Amino acid sequence: MAAAADKAYEVLKQRVVGGTYAPGAQLKEEHIARELDISRTPVRVALKRLVDDGLATADPNRGVRVAEWTEFDIEETFDLRGLLESHAADLAARRGGAGLADRLDALNEQMDKAISKGGSELSEKLQLINAQFHRALLEGSGSPRLRAMLTSLIDMPIVLRSHFISTLQDKVQSLGHHRDLAAAVRAGDGELARQVMQLHLRVASHRFKRQRGEFSAHRAEGKRA
Repeated sequence: MAAAADKAYEVLKQRVVGGTYAPGAQLKEEHIARELDISRTPVRVALKRLVDDGLATADPNRGVRVAEWTEFDIEETFDLRGLLESHAADLAARRGGAGLADRLDALNEQMDKAISKGGSELSEKLQLINAQFHRALLEGSGSPRLRAMLTSLIDMPIVLRSHFISTLQDKVQSLGHHRDLAAAVRAGDGELARQVMQLHLRVASHRFKRQRGEFSAHRAEGKRA
């Protein structure tokens, strides 16, 4: 049963993060079980994990639904990341050394190649590489407390979905910030890493709010058409 629950959770998480399910969409236990060809019990377990992770909400009257994000949720998420992840970048630059810098450079090279290649799977690839980059910095900080606090923020759907609605120019700009962060780590300059991460996340916040507004407007126009 555990294996089936894990499988269901991974499928549902990917769909929520990737935008297959719209915010507020109901996740029906019976329908999902039939679609995945498993019993309802592991689906129930998977849905509870989604709720525990903040990816879904549960209400006795409305059932389990994909979490909806308010403007306050977005502001708070990016504000917390700005405070905590800039500190993590500072520590990583001071502690990570050449090994971490090499790892970050390799991920940046992967991102550069993916952008150059393009294709329908670009956003999904960049989402994965970006998460690996930020986790590498987090691991390099050497702080278990920061890891505990930041891991869930980095995996927030509101963060991960941004890759699916960003422009090519946005992607190139984000890669530039990543390269600056790798350079700061190689130089062992914690303060520079802190400042670059603050800039990176502040730009990401403004960019996401702009994209979210444009995306919502286009979706509303499509429904009227």
